[in-house]
Amino acid sequence: MSTKFNDDTFASLPFPLRSSREILSMDPTNLFDGAKDFFGSGLHRNKSGWIQPKAEVSTIDAGRLKILATKTTPCISFEEGSGISTLAMSRYGDCHRYKEGGLVYEIEPEDMHLSPRTGGTADVGCFSGFILEIDHRRLSRVLQVLGKGEEVDLTRPFLLKSRNNTKDHAGNGALWSCISLIDQIIGECSYVTEALSLDDQIYRLLALELFKAQGRLGTIQKRWKTRSKNWTEQVDNLVDYIRANSHLPLTLTDLEEASNYSGRQLQNLFREKFDCTPMQFVRRQRLQRAMERLENSGDGDTVTNIARDCGYRFTSSFSTDFQKEFGMSPSSVLRGSRVSGHRV
Repeated sequence: MSTKFNDDTFASLPFPLRSSREILSMDPTNLFDGAKDFFGSGLHRNKSGWIQPKAEVSTIDAGRLKILATKTTPCISFEEGSGISTLAMSRYGDCHRYKEGGLVYEIEPEDMHLSPRTGGTADVGCFSGFILEIDHRRLSRVLQVLGKGEEVDLTRPFLLKSRNNTKDHAGNGALWSCISLIDQIIGECSYVTEALSLDDQIYRLLALELFKAQGRLGTIQKRWKTRSKNWTEQVDNLVDYIRANSHLPLTLTDLEEASNYSGRQLQNLFREKFDCTPMQFVRRQRLQRAMERLENSGDGDTVTNIARDCGYRFTSSFSTDFQKEFGMSPSSVLRGSRVSGHRV
């Protein structure tokens, strides 16, 4: 059953997901295609025994990452899957327990729990929070880029304590803030989350929390500082890589992996040489490529297909960026190209 936008209903979730515009009330073991992978199989219960599961669900998309906000009744959940972990971010509700093998985790409100879907059992009380489906390959790649060789075993669970979000354990708060920002941005302009690669930021924040949980973040930070701050041949090669691949959905993690520099070092180097950030440089290359396509358009070319060929999913964001960069609309350039072609 779908419940349309209502402030009182949304208030029951961790915070209002106003970009979603609706909440679904359902049995969480029989979900719609967009959310069915977020819950393991299981039964919900109360003091009198087993009952029909109940959940209020709202979802938002952040690039290639789906974020599910939910309020559920108490339940026993059995998780299975491969290559995927569940990140449960509990905001309100009861303490709950996760068991896998001989390990038992006591999870309190505002803690986060990353669990591989390898047969663990979650005994959950009332839960209000977020659930994210984390791809192992993508997280492993981010861990390798940021950790410079440090290994993290993603086949085991991790309990990420809130620690009251003190200075040394503020990653949980950063993740909550990032999701809140994504929701706010999507509500105003849906394409911006992809332009800012905010899904990549969630993976990066999670990776830093995992390093922190293992007491290895300090060692990794020292490695970041050992790289030269001066422009090198590696960074020149990165510029060539960006120009050749600007049509792809590049993220800061991609650029770090291609150059072996940290994101902060790349930020400083690109600002010094190009007066922009690395991702702004990527956008400039996309727009320059689009300008060349528009000026030399064929009969079947449109603004939409040129925008997509150059790395934009949304024509509206392409038109806005193009206007800001060149002071003219892409459609006017396309029309001018066709007029010139007819004259020749």
